[in-house]
This record gives sequence, C-alpha cells and structure tokens, in this order.
Amino acid sequence: MEKAINLEGGIEYVLSAEERAGVRAKYPNTYFADPVLEPVWFGRRDKERIEGKAAIVDQTAENGPAIMGICSEKYKVIHFEDIVHMIENSVGKITGYGEIQVKPHTYLDGGRLKCTIHFPDMKTAIKKVDSIIPKIEVFSSYDLSTKLMGKFGAFQLKCSNGVGIWKSFKQFAKRHLQNLFLNELGNVVSEGLSIYGDQVNQWKLWGQTKIPAALYEEMWDGLPFSVAERTKIEALPEIGTGLLLSAEKETDLWTISSVLTQYATHEIKGEVRRIEIEPLIARAMEQTFAKAA
Repeated sequence: MEKAINLEGGIEYVLSAEERAGVRAKYPNTYFADPVLEPVWFGRRDKERIEGKAAIVDQTAENGPAIMGICSEKYKVIHFEDIVHMIENSVGKITGYGEIQVKPHTYLDGGRLKCTIHFPDMKTAIKKVDSIIPKIEVFSSYDLSTKLMGKFGAFQLKCSNGVGIWKSFKQFAKRHLQNLFLNELGNVVSEGLSIYGDQVNQWKLWGQTKIPAALYEEMWDGLPFSVAERTKIEALPEIGTGLLLSAEKETDLWTISSVLTQYATHEIKGEVRRIEIEPLIARAMEQTFAKAA
C-alpha cells in the first residue's frame, strides 16, 4: 500500500496499482472504472482550457474514455478498489459478531459504488418465520452525486430469492459515515452494532402495533409512492404469508413496512430511486409508529 496521507484528522487509504488489481481479481463480476483527472476545454475551433476545473474520465469504459463528472482540479479521486480494501481490512478486525461478508457492487456504468457488509451469524427473529440480520451499506461515487458515506440496516431472511429486504437503521443512519478512514471505520461499525439491539426491540414493537384505517390512510400521505404505485403495492402479497395490505383490515406496522420495502427492493428497477426511497419509507414508518403509540 502506498504511504498514507493525513486528511481531516483521519488516514487516507491509498492502494498501489498491484493491490487494486488484486481487488478487481477478487470480485470479477464487479466492474471497477479506472478514473483519471483530465483538463476541461471549451470552444469549437480555438479551444481554451477552463481554469481550475477537471473532468473525471474512466479510461477503461467499453466504448472508449467516458466522462463521469466535472470537479475542481484539486479534487482527489478515491478509487472504489481502495474503499473495498479498506472495508475488508477494517471489518476483519471486528470480533464478537461471527462471519462478516463484504459484497461490492457498481452501477451507472461504474460511476457509483454500493458495498454491502452482512453479518449472517447475527440472526434475530422479529416475528414467527421472519428473521433479520444486520447490514451496512457504504456508498461512494465518481460522478460526485454521493460522498463517501454509510447506512446501517437489516435484511429480512424470508425473501424467497435471497436478495433480502432493506430496513433503514434510523437510529444510527442519522450519523452518516462521512470520511470513512481505516482508523475510524471499525470503531464506527462496532458502535452501530452495539445499539442494534435497541432498534430490533423497536421493530418487535412494530409487530405488535395494529394500524387503524384512518392512520393507514394518513400514512400514505407521507410515503414516496404515487397513486398508481399504491395500487400495485396493495396488490402485492407479502413474501412468506401472502398477506395483502388494505385499509379495511388492521395490519401491524412491521408487516406494512415489510410489504413496502419488498416493493422497493423487488419492483422498483432503478437502483438510484431504490436507494433514495428506502430512508423515506423508514421515516414514514417511524412517524406512523409515533402516532399509533
């Protein structure tokens, strides 16, 4: 690994070219772009350089070099391989939580990264035949849409295709993991897992909280779905039970949350919208729980 550089009180994590190649070889099904900074020009014939600006260009794009974003010429690109390697080393030092799985995924032509960390040995039952495990997602981007940050959550294991259903870990998600550095990430993850039990206890209360018709209708006003999407959601059987949502029949909040996140995970095709919609569902569920309590 190349020499670390102090940055905002942390340690920047920089790999050598050989180490980055090792990360790519370990995850052959994940596309890793090769970004470099190039000068930005304007004009048709007599082109002039735009001072202070640079283009983030993927050198290995399938159809030739591709611009992924425009930034300051002082901007430092954080390679996705470095982030994945940092996560592996950081969580590898965490003990007491059993197996830890790291699963990187890029999308939008390699311009954005979502690296998922699973804890399969931390299985907890919320309701009968409905268990969850903790999950952490780390995000970054080359198109400048997302800073390096993280979210805590959980997978519902009953999902028939194994993809799982995201639940926003709202208590900890407020503290986005900005500037993730090697000397911080392990401690932050450990802290999040230590309060995970409190969130699980709240979810269990959701399973005991029936939502009356009036509050059910009010809940939809705070959800990020159109009228047409509501119709599709209410026609979507819950995985494992076949239950359908309806204002005519009181349903517990955990089941409502499960169906909503099931729709977001499996029916919404755009990954960007799916990522953006998850915390909005969680917020609406928290507000509904507070009103029902």
